[in-house]
Amino acid sequence: MLEKFNPQEILKIAVAVEENGRKLYENLEKKAKDPELKQMWAHLKDQEADHKKVFEQMFENLADYFVAEFNPGEYEGYLKAISFEFVFTRQLIEEKITEGFSSEIQALNFGIHIEKKSILVYSALRDYFLPDKKPVLDKVIEEEKKHLVELTTLKKKIEGK
Repeated sequence: MLEKFNPQEILKIAVAVEENGRKLYENLEKKAKDPELKQMWAHLKDQEADHKKVFEQMFENLADYFVAEFNPGEYEGYLKAISFEFVFTRQLIEEKITEGFSSEIQALNFGIHIEKKSILVYSALRDYFLPDKKPVLDKVIEEEKKHLVELTTLKKKIEGK
């Protein structure tokens, strides 16, 4: 029999990660000299703010966003693993906001890393959402995939200059 769980902890962490991502991209936008790169960081900053709102809305409507556990006890282990990854990601973003980057390529590589991590975590979390709630998370995942492509494309372009 399926047991129901509340995605509250993951949503709290997702909100924090998206807010930290917004701060990071805002910081990079302010420091960017290349107009195309500045535009990319501004776009990603706005997208992270939108994603934060999506997760906040999910959090406010927790009763609508229950997840189903497939095997007893499986969710707790998964929650710990995904929480650890996201907490680590949040801390890493905070460090990079403070430290900065030595080059545009280093900043792009970090953005690519964060987008990949988000795609992996959100895709894994998706399996635990009820079917009628998956489209909300799917939209965020698709946007993260677009970010990955945009960052990778811009990196190749800058490396080719």
